[in-house]
Amino acid sequence: MVLSACAIHPARISTTIPQAMAGIQSSLAQAGVVSVSHAGDWTAEQDARFTRAVRAAQCSQHTPDPVVGTIAGDVTLQLSGQFTQGGQFSVGAITTAPTFGMQADTNRTHGQTISLPVAYAPLSSMPDVEMGRQLGYEASMFAQNDDARHAEAKRLIADRQELRGRVEAMIDNWSIKECFEPIPVAPLVGNPNRRRR
Repeated sequence: MVLSACAIHPARISTTIPQAMAGIQSSLAQAGVVSVSHAGDWTAEQDARFTRAVRAAQCSQHTPDPVVGTIAGDVTLQLSGQFTQGGQFSVGAITTAPTFGMQADTNRTHGQTISLPVAYAPLSSMPDVEMGRQLGYEASMFAQNDDARHAEAKRLIADRQELRGRVEAMIDNWSIKECFEPIPVAPLVGNPNRRRR
């Protein structure tokens, strides 16, 4: 007697790394994420987007110094996939006729995990939150004592002062009269990096 079995092969997982990364980027764009990095180098369009986002937060909370959410670190993507298969085959005999039994288990799992570190702070603290985020990225550079370290520290301080000036002006000049119609609130971000683990 010859017995044979065919293995059940799983369909290919349709989520690829490029698709998942593009999906995150698309989601951030659809959310209307507004960058707060490198304020000293902003274009007029970047400044206008920041102004709209801050005004929306002020109007929605009815305060000149609203609490705002900021993506405070790397947006990290983790993809996982697993296929397991187990089987059991048995042959038994009863007095009159042989019996056959077969049992098989197949499991397929795949998942996607996104880590999005978000910090909530008053708008007036935004320059300090952003500078802290950038310092975290550049910790290895600041461990050295050379001209590059001093130039980067000078740039960070200048960017912080520029952002602080913009934020203070928006807080000082805010008026409830500017809130005529609802404006969608956009999250603020410090130029997130997407990494794959």
